[in-house]
Amino acid sequence: MPAMVDTKAEQKGPVAKGTGGRKTVDKWKKKKWFTILSSRIFDKKVLGDTPCEKPKNLINRTMKVTLDVLTGQRMKRDYMITFKVFDVQGQTASTKISEFAINRGSLGRTIRRRNSKVAIVGTIPSIGGEAKSTIVVVTDRKASQCQEAAIRKMIHEEYKLLSGKDFEELVQVLLGSEFSNEIFKKASKICRVKKVIVAKSTFLETK
Repeated sequence: MPAMVDTKAEQKGPVAKGTGGRKTVDKWKKKKWFTILSSRIFDKKVLGDTPCEKPKNLINRTMKVTLDVLTGQRMKRDYMITFKVFDVQGQTASTKISEFAINRGSLGRTIRRRNSKVAIVGTIPSIGGEAKSTIVVVTDRKASQCQEAAIRKMIHEEYKLLSGKDFEELVQVLLGSEFSNEIFKKASKICRVKKVIVAKSTFLETK
């Protein structure tokens, strides 16, 4: 899937004539093409190119790309990673991850009538802000209230263990199979579990 720029860039337009027959400035001709790079944990791979008149106007623009494009692993195609530009040098823009989220359709296909979906939302203190994260535990059968409460308590304890990391480092942990496998093992001691999904994490920068 190709990368997408999520921005309020000026619209392309043809040269127009103003009053008195004078030509107005074509803003499109003033724009330059900038190359957007992924963050360091993805080896600063090229995400795409975008036009912009001034480098400062690129700051905080976002670009989205599916995880399989970055890793080459087709099984990761259901995750969308959002990168935010934080620095521009020459005509190259550097980014940091601001969010990742799983496709809702993929999540919905995992849930069945006889399953329980226990979604645990929590905030993880991170360097420069906090990460609002969601982990979904899908049980093999309907879980009791006591079982759901025990799963929520366990996940919140896991959130505490992740505090204090850089968000990019946190993303590596959350999307790694080792973390979800560990959650699966612990949840399975509470009830029968079908799957553990790290559904979303958004970095909220401290103002």
